[in-house]
Amino acid sequence: MSDFVFYAEASVGCACILMLLLYSIKKLPTPQFKFNLFYQLVVWHIVYFISDTAWALVNNGTIPKTTFSVLTVNYLNAVIVAIVFYCCFAYAEISTRPEMTRLQIQSLRTKLRIPIYVESVLLLTSFILMPEFWLDQNLEPRDLYYFFLLFLPFVYIMTVTIRCFGRVLKPHSQLNMKTYLIVASYTPGCIVAGAVQLFLSLTTPVFCFWCTMIILFVYLNSQNQLISTDPLTALNNRNQLQRYLQLSHDSIDHYVVMVDIDKFKQINDTYGHVEGDRALVLVSKALKSACGRLGKSTFLCRYGGDEFLIVVPTELPGLAIRVIKDCLKEELSSHYAKPSYALEVSIGYAFWNGKLSNFKKSVAEADEKMYEDKRS
Repeated sequence: MSDFVFYAEASVGCACILMLLLYSIKKLPTPQFKFNLFYQLVVWHIVYFISDTAWALVNNGTIPKTTFSVLTVNYLNAVIVAIVFYCCFAYAEISTRPEMTRLQIQSLRTKLRIPIYVESVLLLTSFILMPEFWLDQNLEPRDLYYFFLLFLPFVYIMTVTIRCFGRVLKPHSQLNMKTYLIVASYTPGCIVAGAVQLFLSLTTPVFCFWCTMIILFVYLNSQNQLISTDPLTALNNRNQLQRYLQLSHDSIDHYVVMVDIDKFKQINDTYGHVEGDRALVLVSKALKSACGRLGKSTFLCRYGGDEFLIVVPTELPGLAIRVIKDCLKEELSSHYAKPSYALEVSIGYAFWNGKLSNFKKSVAEADEKMYEDKRS
């Protein structure tokens, strides 16, 4: 009995630690969508710890152990743990695929929720109609319940791990290698911790401790990433550009593309800086979408002010420019509130041989062509 009390106390303690973390996340001065996903991930871990506490109290007898109470806590655990790993999947995808647009993320999240809805309905219906199918005479869950408990989380976490390891093998993956490895490390840890708790000692909160530790580790890594991210547009900044330039690029032809918003000062002066910020965000979304079409090896950053820099590994720079312009038109035409002014950009590009020593020269040439485009 005392073991279950310790289990409940440990779960409450981990939930309290994550509540403090939630307060810290709320104070982050960033509008990045992935931090909202991380916030949801932490919230659902807290909910799971609370649900697991109720499970321990039922097994301890603090909450009367009846068919209803046992089925209730086990149903909540099964559904909530599936939601936890769904949140892990969603956060891992956006963390390791910076080229994804908000619409792509929302579409992915909608698809990922479908198995949870199906499992929730099936378990609830069978728990109500056939409680004896799930519980033995001692009101303990049968082995089949643990299969359903682990199946969906296992599918989520194995899928995202395979995808992360696949991205490690992609060109230029070194830039986000740490993020990939952190996300991928969650899976073997969860499997080992869950197996230890499930098969060796149900009263030892190994899984609870592991989840809390890895979430704190991910949070610290996210804080480091803020240093390399522009807070307004959520694009890479010049710090991240310097990291990118340290990678090996000699074997591939590249083009440096400079993009500048036309009459940006006039937008700020006429419509205010809030509208100027909105113009920057709109253009950044269009460029992000363009980079997704141009390939995962394309690098995009906010270079400064209203200037954006793109490094495209390609032998067809004209095609890349056309893709960028098409994405800008699509973003502006599909936006729910079109700007009351003409939002246009000037673009210039120059060849870069991949050597760090020649990068500034390529940027200067692209910048000059961009201003020629602006004057014309």
